[in-house]
Amino acid sequence: MPRKPGAQHKYREIADDLRRRIKSGEFDATRKLSTERELSERYGASQMTVRQALAVLRDEGLVESRVGSGWRLTEWRPIVRNALKRLSPEEWGEAQSMWEVDIEDRDLVVADVQIEQLPAPDEVARALDVEAGELVWKRGRRYLVEGVPVMRATSYIPDEFARGTRITQVDTGPGGIYERFRDAGHGPLSFREQVRCRLATPGEVDDLALAAGAPVIEQHRYARRPDGVVVEVNRMILDASRYLLQYDI
Repeated sequence: MPRKPGAQHKYREIADDLRRRIKSGEFDATRKLSTERELSERYGASQMTVRQALAVLRDEGLVESRVGSGWRLTEWRPIVRNALKRLSPEEWGEAQSMWEVDIEDRDLVVADVQIEQLPAPDEVARALDVEAGELVWKRGRRYLVEGVPVMRATSYIPDEFARGTRITQVDTGPGGIYERFRDAGHGPLSFREQVRCRLATPGEVDDLALAAGAPVIEQHRYARRPDGVVVEVNRMILDASRYLLQYDI
């Protein structure tokens, strides 16, 4: 039967009822929701409609889906990503890296670290304001918090700023690459970040162990010397369900 004008979409009705049931504690014992087929039968809706409803709750951070485990209540404590605090030199100096600022006392693993020197792709060359094909260093890595992949980051640094420093090594030392820039006389640095939310690509779904159609945060950061020269561009892909972005103005 066609939906009446002004009536709520079926998936919204299902999402509202599931939200009420979750908050009432109905699923607390097992932390697991009914299967999509069971929910489809309960609500008299197609499994596609049920998935739409579950996607609403997933985006609200109430439920999550992992391959082979079905839909469960979220047990994840969001990573509070405070841009002003994280990018402060006082925080990422010799004591710790900016990633440790994000997670505080939680277990962090930096995995799949890949470092290579290559000619700058066109879009990277434009971001760094260098000639296309000029040599740059690429640092790719994946971040896991409490064993869960939460972010993929890929940095590009012009060869002249990385050559002969620990930036070209897996372990960049205390404070990370920004402390190495400062050691080399390129600091203090200023930063610009651009953020957008979109659906994950198939490759990102595999890389971050996401559910198909899950949202990600794509964040680009540009690090500049005092004279305005860009010394690094960093493209980060974050699992949107794992983060809370916070800005203290």
